[in-house]
Amino acid sequence: MNRILLTTVMIVMLMTGCTSYSTPKEAPTKVKIYSEADTSATLTPTQKLLAEKLISLFENGVTSIQYGYAKNLHDGRGFTCGRAGFTTGTGDAYEVVKRYTNRVPSNKLAPYLPELKRLNSARNQADVSRLTGFDKAWKSLGKDSTFRAVQDEVVDDWYYRPSASYASTAGLQLPLSMAVLYDTIIQHGGGNDPDSLSALIKRTNTAVGGSPQQGIDEKKWLAKFLDVRREVLKNPSNRSTQQEWAQSVGRVDVFKSIAASNNYALNAPIVIDTSEYHETIV
Repeated sequence: MNRILLTTVMIVMLMTGCTSYSTPKEAPTKVKIYSEADTSATLTPTQKLLAEKLISLFENGVTSIQYGYAKNLHDGRGFTCGRAGFTTGTGDAYEVVKRYTNRVPSNKLAPYLPELKRLNSARNQADVSRLTGFDKAWKSLGKDSTFRAVQDEVVDDWYYRPSASYASTAGLQLPLSMAVLYDTIIQHGGGNDPDSLSALIKRTNTAVGGSPQQGIDEKKWLAKFLDVRREVLKNPSNRSTQQEWAQSVGRVDVFKSIAASNNYALNAPIVIDTSEYHETIV
């Protein structure tokens, strides 16, 4: 995962027609969006669920949502947890635990809040030395309905609605395009570092001469966006994530295969048959 929590976010409009979020750090960012930005480019509940099953396949290896997942992937971000790969080194795992503790004060994860808060602004994101037992505690709560609801809320607040805002600003209308941006912000974050969603949108706009909002054919734009994203996964600016990301180019290939099947409406069943993934999502 490539994301760091921003404590303060200011929205600016790029000349390319996409929204970006400023950060005081020259680092990959995992961003909470504090705006009420336009999110008219949204998926139907059925399409959103299909997109989330795809994301779960990429993040956890199965299409069923994995609320109780917790593992140190040794990718420089500490423990990766839950349905969207929240990480202890980048702030969103802290957000989940903080919200959950507000509702259930006495829980197994509450004692880790001070350390999660410290890691939120620490330089060493990979540090798990003071999180002994954290992964087991997270796993033990995987079936807790309140814990699941909190994870759903954080995903919507930090990732789904912001990705819909980006899609709306870019003039995207195809459900597949919206699903691609949703998956991208989960993996790349929504900040303004060179590997972020906003940077990928900017590069795509430059490559094709604009965005669909400016009249560019959306299918052409999406194809180029996927090419740009694949190249970033192979050669990210953040070298600490290079090995992990290079192994994840298959998630882009899945979206390319869906586009090749002309399923831009994101209709079920989604039949995936690539070199890395063989799955039918219904």
